[in-house]
Amino acid sequence: MEHALLKARDLIDSAVLEFRSLPATRFVEFSADQLQEAPGATLTDLVAQARRTVLISLSGRSGQLAAVRTALSDLRARPRTGRGRSTVRVLGSASALRELPAWAGAADLAELRVTGRPLAESLVVDAEEALIHASGDSAGGLLVRDRAAVRVLASLFMGAWDTALAWPDYLLLDAYLSTDTARGVLARLHAGSTDAVAARELGLSLRTYRRHVARILDSLGVSSRFSGGTRAAELQLLDMP
Repeated sequence: MEHALLKARDLIDSAVLEFRSLPATRFVEFSADQLQEAPGATLTDLVAQARRTVLISLSGRSGQLAAVRTALSDLRARPRTGRGRSTVRVLGSASALRELPAWAGAADLAELRVTGRPLAESLVVDAEEALIHASGDSAGGLLVRDRAAVRVLASLFMGAWDTALAWPDYLLLDAYLSTDTARGVLARLHAGSTDAVAARELGLSLRTYRRHVARILDSLGVSSRFSGGTRAAELQLLDMP
């Protein structure tokens, strides 16, 4: 997952820097002001025009979050007539996803998944158009109409999506880890403590400790204790120094 996300960030940053060497019809740069005034080019416009799929990766930037909230609100208000509603997938950190309205995760509106890795900001619509924003770039964004580039962005998004944690599962695990015992087990997984030592420190039987471990690893979709502690920290399930 980390490799795919880093490749996605590198691709987007490179595209924004190199757009001038490509035909203007394939890559169109907008300043922040121009992007708001460009007909059909805003995030909300592109989502509204989608016929099949909408893929959104959240950077956590307040402007993008506000635009996503508006787009989702517009989708909810859209009458259920004519063609079916597009499949909407939103990928981001737990903190970014918490900024969206609670109803954004409704199964009939959008699917949300959590990743702990920094994401490049992107929107891919129908694998035909993409709106991207390079990290650290003050420009409003880059509208990509080059099909090959858009397909690569969509592929990288889905690679990260397939290994991310579904939002409902994240919330259940987060609630489970609200107890001191569960968080203590997770902390010791991250520290690499042996089962016997960890159980003794927590005042648990070895069997009870291992039952907690099995539940955490299963919820995180990993098989090793080290991976469980590391991934939980990445997903912001464990407060780390």
